[in-house]
Amino acid sequence: MSKSKLMAALLTMGLAFSAQAETWKFASEEDKKDVQDIYAQEFARVIKEESKGDIKVRIYYYGQLGTENDIVELAANGTIQFVSVGTGHLGSYVPEVQAISLPYVLGTNEEVVHEVLTTSKTIYQDLSPKFEKVNLKLLSMMSEGEMVWGANKPIRSPEDFHNQKIRTFTSTIPVETYKAFGATPTPLSWGEVYGSLQLKTVDGMVNPIYFIYNAKWHEVQDYLMFPGQQPYVGTFSTNHKWYNKLSDEKKAMIQKATRAADQAAYEYQLRINKENMDKILKERPTLQVVKLTEEERARFKELSKGLHETYFDVVANAYAAGEKAAAREGAQALLNNLIQEVKTASAN
Repeated sequence: MSKSKLMAALLTMGLAFSAQAETWKFASEEDKKDVQDIYAQEFARVIKEESKGDIKVRIYYYGQLGTENDIVELAANGTIQFVSVGTGHLGSYVPEVQAISLPYVLGTNEEVVHEVLTTSKTIYQDLSPKFEKVNLKLLSMMSEGEMVWGANKPIRSPEDFHNQKIRTFTSTIPVETYKAFGATPTPLSWGEVYGSLQLKTVDGMVNPIYFIYNAKWHEVQDYLMFPGQQPYVGTFSTNHKWYNKLSDEKKAMIQKATRAADQAAYEYQLRINKENMDKILKERPTLQVVKLTEEERARFKELSKGLHETYFDVVANAYAAGEKAAAREGAQALLNNLIQEVKTASAN
């Protein structure tokens, strides 16, 4: 073999080795077999397939790289490439995202929610640029199923929430929601919840059924309430600067893998929420399931309207004095547009 051909062969081998050695890191706030894990696994599968094995996605689960806030920070500073966390943990980074966390905005029709979360112009044209200010690029959002209240007594009214310490997420809107409903919100990372419920340092929690079962919280709660309030919404983001430097080919891989992961997670959560509800009832036959009536939901829905002003204030207060008015107007437009998109999708 000539010297030039030998050098070309060695270069080709080196490039192949370099490509094969490429690893993208993906951190989730959840554990194996949770919805975000299914999302991550499908994303990793498609990336491997599309890159012909040259790119591997390494998945990190809850606690391996820290708490929910820790992994968002790791993605923002470029230590990892991808992160998935619920909107309730992003408020300190992207205040505007808390519109998704407002009760009774998205509703609980899973087909409608999935359509809005994956195709919304409001989310991907208006909200997404806010992520870029903290060096994140929003790639998608996913529903993990209706948020269900857990407690050791039936809760059908705001009065029933009195003196109840309810575990909530760390952003302002989830905290203010349960204050408005009459409870005492107690923000905790999910790894602390089982012990807190067991020791009764908190009285209840709120999460989708599949997650309640996987985390075994049904073992330390006597009642589960379906309030028809909202879904748990997970976000999928990447490091903005890192993404912008990628080739068009790699960006196309990520977009294709994201679409596949969206569908896989959607189908999985529909199935696993039903299956895990059946398992809960089998394991805890004395556990009581309460579905709020239209009249009961109406009281909570009315209380939640005041949270819209809270949301506008939270967004405005995150900006400098000269930017507050514009930020508030932007938050109002974003929320109004999102509500309209949900109405349009529901009518179709």
